[in-house]
Amino acid sequence: MRRMMAMQMMTNSISDAMEKYKELIQVNSSYRIRHSQLLCEQAQLKNKIQILLNEKRELLVEQTELPASSVEAKRLCEEAGMNICDPRAKQQQVGLGLRVRLSSCLTINIDNPM
Repeated sequence: MRRMMAMQMMTNSISDAMEKYKELIQVNSSYRIRHSQLLCEQAQLKNKIQILLNEKRELLVEQTELPASSVEAKRLCEEAGMNICDPRAKQQQVGLGLRVRLSSCLTINIDNPM
C-alpha cells in the first residue's frame, strides 16, 4: 500500500510538473512574440532616427549656405534696383524734354496765331 501511495504521489507530482511546464511554455511563447514585436519596433525606430539624422544634416548644410545666398540675393536686388532706377530716370528726363518742347510749341502757337 505504501508503494501504491508513493506511486500515486509520484504520478500527481509528475502531473503537476507537466501542468507547470505547459504554463511556462505558454508564458515563454507570449514573451517570444512580444520580443519579436519589440525587435520590429526597434528596427522601425532606428530607421526613423536615420531619416531624421539625414534631414538634420541637410538642414545644417542649407543653414550654412543661407548667409552666402542671402548676400548674393541682396547684391542681385541692388543690381536690379539700379537697373530699374536708371530707365526711370532716363524716362523722366525724356518726359521732361517732351514737356519743355510741347510748352514751347504751345507758346509759339499762342503768340503767333495762324
